Amino acid sequence: MESSNPKRQPMAPQEATRLLYKNWREKFALPLLIGVLVFGAIVLIPAVSASTSAVVDSIFITAYAITGLVAVIRFSYTIRMSVFLFAVYMLGLGELITHGVLGDSLIFFFAIIVFTTILLSPRAGIAVTGLNILTFIVFAYLFLNNYITPLNPFASPAKVEDWLSALGVIVMFGVVVILGFQRLEKEFLEAQKQIDATLNILTEERNNLENRVAERTLQLRKINDIGRQIATILDPDELLPKAARIIESEFDFYYTAFFLIDSSGQWVELIEATGEAGRVLRENRHRLDINGKSNIAAAIRLKEGKVMDAGSDQARTDNPLLPYSRSQLVLPLVVGESVLGAMEIHSTRENDFQQADVNAFQNMANEIAIALENSRLFREAQQSLAELQATQRQYLQGAWQTIADDHDLNYELGDSDTSASNEMEIPLILREQYIGQLQLVSATEWTPEQKSLVEAIASQAALALENARLVEESQSLAVREKTANEIIAKVWASTNMENILQTAVRELGRSLEATEVEIELSMDGGENEP
Repeated sequence: MESSNPKRQPMAPQEATRLLYKNWREKFALPLLIGVLVFGAIVLIPAVSASTSAVVDSIFITAYAITGLVAVIRFSYTIRMSVFLFAVYMLGLGELITHGVLGDSLIFFFAIIVFTTILLSPRAGIAVTGLNILTFIVFAYLFLNNYITPLNPFASPAKVEDWLSALGVIVMFGVVVILGFQRLEKEFLEAQKQIDATLNILTEERNNLENRVAERTLQLRKINDIGRQIATILDPDELLPKAARIIESEFDFYYTAFFLIDSSGQWVELIEATGEAGRVLRENRHRLDINGKSNIAAAIRLKEGKVMDAGSDQARTDNPLLPYSRSQLVLPLVVGESVLGAMEIHSTRENDFQQADVNAFQNMANEIAIALENSRLFREAQQSLAELQATQRQYLQGAWQTIADDHDLNYELGDSDTSASNEMEIPLILREQYIGQLQLVSATEWTPEQKSLVEAIASQAALALENARLVEESQSLAVREKTANEIIAKVWASTNMENILQTAVRELGRSLEATEVEIELSMDGGENEP
């Protein structure tokens, strides 16, 4: 079903100009008629008072009356202007009858040509000019053959030359006015066309600019979304495959690939690529010389993105497995001052990448590079943490194994009841290292709440045991350091070698409770040692 208010089609410049001119004329009609009534009354009253001709008075009064009638009653524009022009014609005719061709009638006849051309149209002006010529010819015939005489007895008699001169003036001024107005209207139309063309260009440019802004906004939104998704990935092996899939999905690209510089710094290796071409290239361990002429190598060396027509020979050399590529964008993966590798994007659309897009996509490449570096650092930190934890577990195991060997750390409470069948064993875990076990036996079944309570107590007991071990170890270390400091002080207090040796042997034997202590000074380098 069609809409009752269809969208209005834009008007042609000629139609718009005519409509503008028509609106101006219609707005000008009423002020014109009111002005004629006001100034006409000022002229009409003394003219009628001084006139001795009832015919002239009736013409003037009739013209004024019909002008007032169309000014008060809302007739159409055409009727109003026609009545007004007819009144002017009647005034000119009255002047012609009263004073002849040598009077003021030419002013009215010339005025009617001007008003008709301006207020109606140039064609109407041509018609009025013809009417004026016909009027002058008729009255010239009547006056020259004495069929009528001027009502003013003092009017100068006119000759044939005077009538011909008046006709010439009417024709000349009529042609000038009509042609001039037509020329003015034509120039106005041309100016309107130029304005309309300029407005169309500005409108088109504005629409193009709005479209470009919308496209760029959408592009930046997608890039920001990709950056947020990539930033959450901490696994380097997962990051690049997911980044390639997201980029290809968001922008509908034909091919996306990531290259990283190897440990030698001589080659850039393909790590991840989409599509069948990417699979083949990965299986073939595709790599490029970083000092070569490829676009990827150039982007890495120069640390700047590169846009090119992917249908060129250079692009086909870089990727012969991508026959449908029409646009290519290569971006370095930069973190600070370091370059990790490059990202390569292909599109099946012509000129899909512009130079203005390089900065936006370079920000995306930088975010991927930062995420890649963060994931690498995270993995290294995880590995270091795992090594530290393994070392700590080994240390704890050795420390508690020593304690277990030296002491009997098995404690029991309660009576051994062989009839009890509900047994609960909770391991004592300290930093993921098993150091013991808590065993409980009951005649009734253990509830989940009881089991949670025992687990919590076991966890705190393991921490308390470790704290006690550390305290004992610290105290033992403090005692050893104190003993060592005391022995050292006594050794330094001795004044000769014999006293020093005697003091060292005596104090070491006493502190360590050794049965025999011997110090031997020899230059044999330990050859006599057993």
